[in-house]
Amino acid sequence: MKLITFLSLTIFLLSMSFGVAKADYFVWADPQTGLSFSFPDDWQRVSSADPDDIITVMPPSGRAHAACRIRARNDMRYSVYPVHYANDIQKVAYGLPYMNEYLREYDDPQILSIMDNGGLGRGFATYAVVSYKSAVQGPLMERKATVFAAYYADRVYFLECSSHKDAYAMWENMFLSIAKSIDFKKADHELVSGNYRNFLPDPYKYFSGDEGMNVVRY
Repeated sequence: MKLITFLSLTIFLLSMSFGVAKADYFVWADPQTGLSFSFPDDWQRVSSADPDDIITVMPPSGRAHAACRIRARNDMRYSVYPVHYANDIQKVAYGLPYMNEYLREYDDPQILSIMDNGGLGRGFATYAVVSYKSAVQGPLMERKATVFAAYYADRVYFLECSSHKDAYAMWENMFLSIAKSIDFKKADHELVSGNYRNFLPDPYKYFSGDEGMNVVRY
């Protein structure tokens, strides 16, 4: 009797496991910037709204007009700084004032919460939850959005995932899942000296030149 009960339970559990639907994801990569990310394979790529848009995707049937778009803007101001300053650069250059400036393209923007030390791909990021009115990817409506702004390899990358404000709670986990999937093609090395032997502590070598003593560090 115990054996029959065990077999029946096993068959029931197997049938339950086969009945569970598993979401499939599509991985997309941009050959120009080296950015990649994944999203549900039933989401559709739609036309970009602005010149700095890399890609915009939406779920089918316009559910709550949810959408995620990724943008990139060149920013050469911090090219001279070593990579270990990236966290400080994020705080100084891409914090609250920068996010306020970014949201000026929308009507009635409000920052509901914001924090530093977030992450997007390989970059430190500002992470904010915001609201605004916009007709981007749908009719004019009040929207609520998850917004990341990250600096990496002389570019500022934005991930902006939004929906109608009343449906945001239903989509937030999906938006964060898409954010976690983002990656950038590696451009910066973690070490100041890159893949070379750390030559920075080496003593100076002096050479005579036409204009006196020249100093060279190898």
